[in-house]
Amino acid sequence: MLPRIAQHATRAAARAAPRSIIARGMATEKQIFNQIQSTKNIQKITSSMKMVSAAKLKGDEARRETAISFNTWADALNGPPKECEDATFEELPQKSLIVTLQSDKGLCGGINSFITKSVKNCVASLHKQGKEADIAIIGDKGRGQLRRFYPELIQVSMTEVVSPGNFTMASALASELIAAGAGDYDAVVLMYNSFKNAATYTQMYKVIKPFKGEGEDEPLLAYEF
Repeated sequence: MLPRIAQHATRAAARAAPRSIIARGMATEKQIFNQIQSTKNIQKITSSMKMVSAAKLKGDEARRETAISFNTWADALNGPPKECEDATFEELPQKSLIVTLQSDKGLCGGINSFITKSVKNCVASLHKQGKEADIAIIGDKGRGQLRRFYPELIQVSMTEVVSPGNFTMASALASELIAAGAGDYDAVVLMYNSFKNAATYTQMYKVIKPFKGEGEDEPLLAYEF
């Protein structure tokens, strides 16, 4: 009888031991104070990051407003840009090179994925019309996304593009596209995000066709060189 009682007591003690180890007491005043101070420090860092981001955004907006006047003349040569949403792309010629303008890094998934979606719609529409389309990518984020859908259509990808943009960078990108065979296409289609405000942007595309023609169709007739 006694051995059985001893066995039951041993088992009960074994079950109770883990519970006593797991149980924890209330945090001390010092631990609570340290946690509050840590949260306040994180709040200060976040506020500083917001100030830096706001300053960068203001500078980018100022550069954008300055650059718009230098680009308006291009609308007279190739026509104004159009929205990608609900576009049929019927005006595109037989063979087009789609150039995507995306980012290299940063938490910009929506910005990049919306451009990728527009490219998918454009390629699908052109294939339904019996037309051809290839892709040139500017930005590592876009390369990672489009490589999953159209690896055979990607002709060139350019990464580590320095920001903010300037004429030298644009010339370098244009040279890379020409070296990749952009001149062999009937049109180059630029797909990009048009800035509205910090929370809103619209996907646009602009068609650039070769300056070819004679007589009245000769390009740049209104300009003297």
